[in-house]
Amino acid sequence: MNKSLRTLLFVLGGLLAAYGFYLLFWSLVFGARFDSLAVAAEARAKQPKYIIDADTANEVDDLFAIVGAMARDNRYNYEEPLLVGLTSAQFHSSPLASDTTARESHAINQRLVELMYAPVPVYLGSDLPLTNHTTPQISPASNFIAEQARTANTEQKLDVFILGSCTNVASAILQDANIIPKLHVHYLGFWYDPLTSLYDKNEFNTGNDTLALNLLLNTPNLAFTVMTATTSQALQMQRSDLDTKLLQDSPVTQFLKDRWDTYHRWWTEKDPEKRQWTMWDIASLEAWFEPQLATLESRPAPADNVARNIQVYTAIDSAAMLENYFAVVDSSLRFFQEAIK
Repeated sequence: MNKSLRTLLFVLGGLLAAYGFYLLFWSLVFGARFDSLAVAAEARAKQPKYIIDADTANEVDDLFAIVGAMARDNRYNYEEPLLVGLTSAQFHSSPLASDTTARESHAINQRLVELMYAPVPVYLGSDLPLTNHTTPQISPASNFIAEQARTANTEQKLDVFILGSCTNVASAILQDANIIPKLHVHYLGFWYDPLTSLYDKNEFNTGNDTLALNLLLNTPNLAFTVMTATTSQALQMQRSDLDTKLLQDSPVTQFLKDRWDTYHRWWTEKDPEKRQWTMWDIASLEAWFEPQLATLESRPAPADNVARNIQVYTAIDSAAMLENYFAVVDSSLRFFQEAIK
């Protein structure tokens, strides 16, 4: 037997041994929680799944919300929801917008996944809003949303968090109406007065694709929950928290700090030192992760849409949300810091 063949056999033997240890390890892991690997596979198939659709390049809060979601790494905790993808949304109405806002959001999503060592695929959304109620803006993002929804069912829907415009989700529905009863849309947008039950759609996310939002609201069999701008504006994060509540030598912390410090807050001249920031998008996700921290009510949809009830968040415990957010993210950053040493 020549030396090259012996080397090859040695390498193959090592790989087989490593694979054997891998199988043994996960058998022990799953065996501690499941009677068999078959039962574990069944539990994984039933794990709740969700997608985040975000205009990440538009602002600051999207980045924080995405990091918070990826910090909850539930790949092996099948009772908890699993983030199966990030999609990028357009924000063409911003005075800072280019012609490729979805692509800019996509690039930041890719960077966040790298920094968080997250096995989460990212998909590019449409740079353009809908032009009518029947023609989708087909993109890798809308294709992915439709594909994932087809694997869901009416008992366990695919949850999609829209943190920007509704273009990608509306397009997915226009591409395949059969997914409608398999989706649960969680929208962050428009204003709402719980006392008068009056809505105001003069709001940034809504304005970036009003046709798409109204399409979702006018789809009776589509589960629709909204974290309104009115409610989520209560979640105010302090810049000083980034210096005291997150691991300081983490590249993720530095990335978030840089985004906060360098982003031009074009819509207001208040707080020019940017000592605090409204974390609208964190509120939407934290209310779902920790439902005891929010008040969710069934309310009539806007009067200019199809008559039906939708789910509306009317209050949040912003202090508890922030405390929980920082605890989860900091713990995750410290875990990965130790793992890569």
